[in-house]
This record gives sequence, structure tokens and C-alpha cells, in this order.
Amino acid sequence: MTVHQSVPTAAVGELVAELAPDMKSLLRKAIGVQSVSGGEGAFVRLIEMWGREEGFETDLWETADDAVLGNPHASARHISLKGRPTLIVRSRGSGGGRTILFSAHSDVVAVPEPSRWSVGAWSGEEIDGRIYGRGACDVKGGLISALWAMTVIRRCLGALAGDVMLELVPGEEDCVGLGTLTSILRGYTADAAIVLEPTECLPRCASRAGLRFEVMCRGRAVHGTLKWLGQDAIVTLRAVLGALDSLERRWNQRSADALFALYPLARPITVDNVQGGTSQGMLCDRCACSGYLELLPGDSIEAWKGRLETELRDELALAGDRPDAISVRFLEEYQGHRAQTDGPLCRLAERVAGIDSWAGFNSGCEAGVRANLHKTPTLVWGPGSLEQAHAVDEFVRFDEVQRVASMFVDLICEWSGSGKRER
Repeated sequence: MTVHQSVPTAAVGELVAELAPDMKSLLRKAIGVQSVSGGEGAFVRLIEMWGREEGFETDLWETADDAVLGNPHASARHISLKGRPTLIVRSRGSGGGRTILFSAHSDVVAVPEPSRWSVGAWSGEEIDGRIYGRGACDVKGGLISALWAMTVIRRCLGALAGDVMLELVPGEEDCVGLGTLTSILRGYTADAAIVLEPTECLPRCASRAGLRFEVMCRGRAVHGTLKWLGQDAIVTLRAVLGALDSLERRWNQRSADALFALYPLARPITVDNVQGGTSQGMLCDRCACSGYLELLPGDSIEAWKGRLETELRDELALAGDRPDAISVRFLEEYQGHRAQTDGPLCRLAERVAGIDSWAGFNSGCEAGVRANLHKTPTLVWGPGSLEQAHAVDEFVRFDEVQRVASMFVDLICEWSGSGKRER
């Protein structure tokens, strides 16, 4: 690895602090551009314009749905990619150094009831050091941390030995892994990847695999005054929800993976949507629930598909319900990942973050794609907490955004070939 001159801590620290007002302004602007899944274009173009004005190379493109669907790692269930660009912001290296790629998703979840927010959901309002708005935590705060670090290094050092890149990909909230595939199909690879997610400022060396499922319950509709002549699909659905709770308890093997043992649930099952009923005063003949089964990185997705369907039917039969009244289908799946904690990326992250033990990121994310396809050493890292992600009054603390930006400066300098900062 080529090693350049050391970077004085004082100079970098001064520039990090000097850039704070500009980066806060960019974060607030970013939150103000609504980028709900399917409508990310304006936000991505905002970041692309900022990158060009700052002097970075940029590559902005759209990927055809057919190109992604031809990949075995793609999911058929997703919003069309039309109008949903992918962006690379790059500081090109002088050569001979290791490359690093930061990855952020451009989309955010919707705000179905903005009246429940105490601030404007798209305001980017600052209160007591917190920046509020949809996407502040998940994941525009992390995006700004990475851009902040890249800007500090470009202004202090110019080109490092290795390329430093940030990719902004569509669709993570809609279909995990979809956006990263658009970047891979464009030919982008790196020697290390940092997936930007809210991790309370601590690097995480693993992430969950997962499945999105739908359970359809069938009944026979009759008028409610003659309900004994029909079969109520909603009654079956109640039994399904109880059975899923039972499976979650049964599968709660917290010792199965030490990196996830600190979390209360080894394999969470979350139902996030229930639909059914069409005619007033009638028994429901069709209703459905859908949600996620979050798995451990080493779990076989195919095996757990079979277990979910088989053991759900067994639970219904044991309770005296009708297992033949349901059908199960899987709408999405995504791979987990695990980085080697004794590898160079994790050892560097330990020093930068000042940690002496590792844990996994308690969610699925984009990390599994490159880690599995290209064996890219990958960490999940960023400001904010999953407790705030998708929440009413979502926020990120700006001091955490700055703290993570400073850590990323150290990480990039050593990884990509400029040497450690002087301390």
C-alpha cells in the first residue's frame, strides 16, 4: 500500500468544524426533498449537483428493470426503476492504494399521517441539536457524514492513493439489495464497503438476512346474522397472528449467533400490514397479513422459507384451526453478511472507533449484496439509532453526524493510502 504524508489532526479537526454549517445546511435541504420509494430522482440530483460543485467526479444513470431482473440476486417484487437514478460520487486516487466505497440508499419510507408529527415531516427543523424529518436518521444523516469526510480529505490532501467513492442507490426501503445491484451492473467494485445505516456511531460487522412473507386466509362469506353457515377469514387470521407469535418464541435461540446475542429476539417476526373485508355486514371470505422474518446471517433462506410455512400450518392444526385455509407466499428475500473481525478492515475500524468487541446490525440492509457476490469486506456504520428509523418525529443528532464524519476521515486516510493522522 502506498503511504502518503501524515495528516495533522489539528488541520483536519479545524476543517471538520469549519464545514459544520455547510453540512448542516445540506442535511436540512436533503430532508426537505421528499424521496419516498419510487420518487428518489429529485433528491439524487440534488446530491449529484452538490458533488459536481464541490469538485468530485459524478456518475448518474438509470438502470432498466430488465437488466436487474436477469440477476439471480434480484427480487421480482419492486417498484419500477424508471425515474429512480443511481449516483456515484468519486474522489479518484493517484494509484496504488486500496479503494473504499460508502453506500447510502436514497429512498425513505412514507409519512402516512403527517399530523402526528410535532414538527414538519419534511422540514429538517433543528431543535436542541437534533435535526428532524423523514430520513434524517435513515439514512440522510449517515450520507452527510460520508460526504463530509470525503470533502475534508479532498480539501486537506487532494487525491489519496486509492479511490474513495459514495454510491447513492434507490429502493432499499422497497426491496433490499435492488439498488446495490444497479451499481454492480454499472461495474463499480471496491476493496472495502461501508453501508451507511443508523448504528449509534459504532461499526457493525454483520447484518441480518430476511424474508418478506404474505399469508392469505380464505373463508366463506355469508350475512353476519347467519355467520354459523359461513367461515370467517378474519378468525383464521387471528389464529395466524397467534401462531406467528408462537414461532417467534420457539425460534428465539439467542445463543445461535454471538454477534446478535445482545438483542432480545434472535429471529424477529414482524407483521406490518393486514388487509381484508369488502362488504359491510358480511363475514370476510379473504384477508391477508404480510411482514418480515428477520434471520441470522448464517441461516439458509430456502430452509427457513420451508420452516415458516410448515411450522405455521402445524401450529394452526394443533390449535384446532384449518391449515388448509391459508396459503403462504414469499415476496422478497435478502442475504445477511458477516465480516471477518480479524481482517484488516475490522481491525482498522476497532482503532478508529475505539471498540474492543463486535456486534451485528439488528436489521437487513444493502450490506449482503457485495459481501456475498464479491466477498467485499463490509461494515455497517452511521449516526443515529434504529429506534428513530421510520418513526414519527424521526431525528438524528447533528453532533453524531459530525462525530461519525471525523471517524470516517481517519478510516479513509489509513485505508486508502495516506497514513494515520498525527495525534
